[in-house]
Order: sequence, then structure tokens, then C-alpha cells
Amino acid sequence: MANRALIPALACVLGAWSASASADDETSFLGEVLSNATYRSQVIVTAFPRAVDQAEVEGVEDDPFEVWTHLGLDSKTFIGESWAFDLGAEAIFSTYRDAERGAFSVPSSRSGQGRYLDLSRLTLSYLGEDVELVIGKDALPIGVAEIYSPTDIYGATNAANPLETVDYGVWQLRADVYIGGGQLTAVVLPVEEATPGVPDGSRWVGGNGTAGNEFSSIEIPGLLPGLTADIQDDYRGSAPGDWGYLLKYGGSAPGVDYFVTAYNGPGAYPVLKLPLTGTLNPYYKVYPRVTIASAGAAVTEGPWKLYSEMAVTWASGDRDDDTTRALIGAKYRETTLANRLGMDEITPVVEFAKEWRQDEQDSAFYVVSSKAARPNRNNIIASLTFQVSEEWKFGGAHNRALDQRDSASSLYVRYKPNDNLWYQLSGSEFHGRDDTAFGRYSRHDSVQVEVNYSF
Repeated sequence: MANRALIPALACVLGAWSASASADDETSFLGEVLSNATYRSQVIVTAFPRAVDQAEVEGVEDDPFEVWTHLGLDSKTFIGESWAFDLGAEAIFSTYRDAERGAFSVPSSRSGQGRYLDLSRLTLSYLGEDVELVIGKDALPIGVAEIYSPTDIYGATNAANPLETVDYGVWQLRADVYIGGGQLTAVVLPVEEATPGVPDGSRWVGGNGTAGNEFSSIEIPGLLPGLTADIQDDYRGSAPGDWGYLLKYGGSAPGVDYFVTAYNGPGAYPVLKLPLTGTLNPYYKVYPRVTIASAGAAVTEGPWKLYSEMAVTWASGDRDDDTTRALIGAKYRETTLANRLGMDEITPVVEFAKEWRQDEQDSAFYVVSSKAARPNRNNIIASLTFQVSEEWKFGGAHNRALDQRDSASSLYVRYKPNDNLWYQLSGSEFHGRDDTAFGRYSRHDSVQVEVNYSF
């Protein structure tokens, strides 16, 4: 119940301010919030050239064309000299089957259902000279990497359409203290809620239309022949001992950015818990409590950016694997050759992500670790961007798993006639065996036409 009190508490404070402001000014507080808003709109038409295997048998969608639309709102309103109210909202409508229903999810939502309209940010902030305090729903980004970050695991996204994920905030209490050239951040995460994922019946629910969740391609040890596992979510409690706690220090020096973090709370990746004693179903998907220490640094010298990140995770009670996940990367901004070719800039980025397991899952009540859910365990990730002019840009990206030999690739060309409008034509391709992270989507190659407009 304490988690659900976050919105009413914010509403009471803001309502009082709104009433006070209305008494002194003809413009209402809500009117001021809307007048400060900026908007982002997207319309994307996706073509899927290949049919999903056994779509009718599996009961999944198999439309050759899909339309996805998104309207985002961002607003920041100052209240006096020391307070600020931030609002972010995302409106989504698509032809993907059951991807959106209803509006607004409450804190501690357990549905995991995408919404036509939902909040991505709702915060009240105190802005002091040396400290800032934030309560509400906000982003929680971490990391210095360009493409993929093994340390950026505390946020939330709407992944009902995996081709177009939308960043959502997480409910938090946060304090930022400025110390010299750095910033010390303490965060309390009191709410666990199910973020929107692919709905039942989606082409993305599993490998080429097979059963789906993080454990869809995993053989469950001890599962009786002919028995289908019923997997249900098992959420943590709402007591302070169940919350997440994050401490971060980040700073910069000439040419260097760095951070270190310490975290204790629910992990980012789920494990599978056995059914209750004497039963065959259901199995439970659990985010076990973990302790994480992470750090990262980026060095910029001329056109070069070199960076590295590492996160070490210890699972409580051996409910999951203990791991070290690391990444090294390089970015280079080439202008001399680009200018000779009539372009503004050519920017290659290359990253190598690697995972090591110090200790494997070893609990009598847990049967499958989070291994299959942890991305980029031994991958080369690269992108190449050609900035032809202010209006034209094209490029691509590639992610290849070195151990499983599956991969995902994309190409795009973008035309931006002005600062508020751009068009893009892109394509993506998945390759690999059906039991691999990318290979299970090998029949989901796509071509997209996209229009983006901000105002």
C-alpha cells in the first residue's frame, strides 16, 4: 500500500501548488505544464516478407504489414525557485495484436500489458545548491557505452513491440549530492511492476511462433514428458526489505568520465523456481535478490572515445549464477577522409561484450538460471554511420554472438529536411539456429518506413 501512495502524495502536493498558483495567476498549473510541453511523434509501417511457421496452429499473428504510432510528451515546470515538476507521457497505438489495452498502469502493476496512454515520467524535485531530491517516476540511466551497456540495468521499457521499444521510468526516491567535480546519487526503488512485454499471440512471443517467455527455448530439468510448464510471475513483497537500493558516484576530469555503483535488490534477469512441493505446476518466474558492484570509464582524445564497463553480480542464496559482465569499446569520428568523399563525418563504433560465471545456480528450489535472459554474453557489436550532410545520413549495425554464431543486422538511410522532421527507410535481419537469441526470430526479417516529427 505504501507503493500505491506515491501518486496520491504527489497529487496532493501538486494540487495545493496548483490552487495557490491559480489564486495568483489566471493560468492554471495544468495549463502551464501543457504550455511548457514538447511533443515527439512517430509513424512506422513495417513489412514482414516471410510468414511465421505454423502461425495458425500456434495461434500467433502473421500479418505481412503492421503499423505502429507513438506520440510522446515532455514537460518541465518550475515552481518557485527551488522546485520543479516533470511530466512525461507516451501514447501508443498499433495494429500488433493485443499490444495495447486501456490507459495508465498504477505503481506495482502486475499485468505487464502495454497501454494506449501511460506515464514515463512524473516527478517532483527539490533543487538546492548542493543537493537535489526527487520523488516519482523517472529514468535511471547508467553507463558510458555507445551501443550496449552491461551496467544500464535499472530502468524499464515498453517492449510490446521489440522493434520499437519505448523507455519508461521507474518509481524512485532519489537524492543527488554534488561533491566537488562529481555527483553522489542515492536511490531507493520501492516498487516492482511488470513492464509491458510481447502479448500472447504476438509473432514475437517466441521462436518463429513457438511458446514464449525467457524460458521458451530452455529444457526444464525434471519436467515430465508430455507436460507443458505453466510459468507464472512471482513478485516480491512491498516491505523495505524487499526494495532495491542503489548508490552511485560519477564524475569527470579533462577527457575522462567515470562512475562506480553499488546495488542491492531484485536482479535484472529472471530465474525459474520449482512448483510447490507435491505439485507439477506452476513454475514461477522470479527476479532473485542480488548484490551488484559496477564501474565504467570513458576517455576522449581528439576524434577517439575509448571506454570500458564492468558489473559483478552475486545472487543471494545461490538462486542464480554469480557473474562478471564486461564490455570494452571504441568510437572514432573520421572527418578528413569523409570530407574528401564529400561527407561531413564517418563514425565507426566497435564493442566487445563478455560474461564469466564465478559460481553457478545451486539452490534446491530453483531449477533454471537467468543465463538465457542475459544478453550479449560473448558478442561483437558494431555500428557504422555516414553523415553525408545535415540532411542525409545512412549506416548500419551488427551484433554477433561468437559462441552461438547467431546475429542481428540492420541498415538504414535517413533524410532530415529540418530540425523537427525526418524520414527513414530501414531493414533488419536475424540469423541463427532456432534455439538461439537471434536465430529464433529468423523469419521476422523486416523492412520499415518511418516518419518522425517533433513540435
